[in-house]
Amino acid sequence: MKKKLNIGLVGCGAIAQNCHLPGYAASGCCELTAVADPRPEAFEEAKKLGFHFQRYYSDYREMFEREQFDAVSVCTPNKFHAEVAIRAAAAGCHVIQEKPIAISMPDAYAIRDAVKFAGKNGMTCFTHRFSAHNRAAKKMIEKGAIGEPYMIRVRFAHTGPFPGWAKSDWFYNPEMAGGGALMDMAVHAFDIARRLIGRDVTAVTARIATLRKQIAVDDNVIGIMEFGDRCLGYIECGWTSPAGFLGIEIMGDNGAITCDYCNAATMTSGVTTPSGKNKQRTRVISAKNEPAAWGTQMAYVVQQTRKNAPYSPSLDDGADTLAVVLAAYESGRTGKRVEIHN
Repeated sequence: MKKKLNIGLVGCGAIAQNCHLPGYAASGCCELTAVADPRPEAFEEAKKLGFHFQRYYSDYREMFEREQFDAVSVCTPNKFHAEVAIRAAAAGCHVIQEKPIAISMPDAYAIRDAVKFAGKNGMTCFTHRFSAHNRAAKKMIEKGAIGEPYMIRVRFAHTGPFPGWAKSDWFYNPEMAGGGALMDMAVHAFDIARRLIGRDVTAVTARIATLRKQIAVDDNVIGIMEFGDRCLGYIECGWTSPAGFLGIEIMGDNGAITCDYCNAATMTSGVTTPSGKNKQRTRVISAKNEPAAWGTQMAYVVQQTRKNAPYSPSLDDGADTLAVVLAAYESGRTGKRVEIHN
């Protein structure tokens, strides 16, 4: 019988309490060894949820000096992702990095290089890749069921992380978060678009705005993606949406897939004519989607960690997607199309 994995955690806020800790606990093969967070109330919140660590620290640097881990989840505000991940790699840990990987490309590359230098594996937590609908869609696209994709639409939106979910309003602090809904929500949209199309985004044009919230960062974004010269896409993401479609549409030469996060995922084929006479056939490819795919993601994290195997999405995926996010911010500032050269 294999020994349990020693798990460390830096940042014990909402994403840790709702995703990482339940996932590690559910595996039955992880030991919650130590956690670091400057907020002592975070430890009490975790305990009330049934998650108990062996040791608690207010400073992650002291934790790494004293502890040995197999893997560490980095769940801090975005500003601290790089310094914590690099320290974790130097301590000999596999790095499970919350998205975005970082808030600058130099930091993203530094994380990737530190993990590689340490001979460890690193993952960027793009949870949407693990949803039942999106896994089914990817399978159908790879089988050629809708032909070559030429268009993708992604709409990810809700009412915002705070109040109601996050433990503080750091998401709305430009220095801590590095951006607003574009950095928080569209990073998922760009990644899942890259994943489903199977190509990198080569250019982006974006419009960014703060439409409703009285905050110092953006609360809505729309963006046009180019995947070379064979496919286009667009994203709409925001923090001001009480209702509306939530999910993804992929159009191919021979059909289309709709991943409706609130209903089923379907595949449609047939003919749509200029006369308005349509012959279409639709079938369900995934009947039910999880409210969040955190459980599936974390089961995969544990599986790969136990095998000492690489993770996907990787830190390279995190860096490539961050490049799209930052290009979108540049486009929003300049009003120009921005090319991306990964």
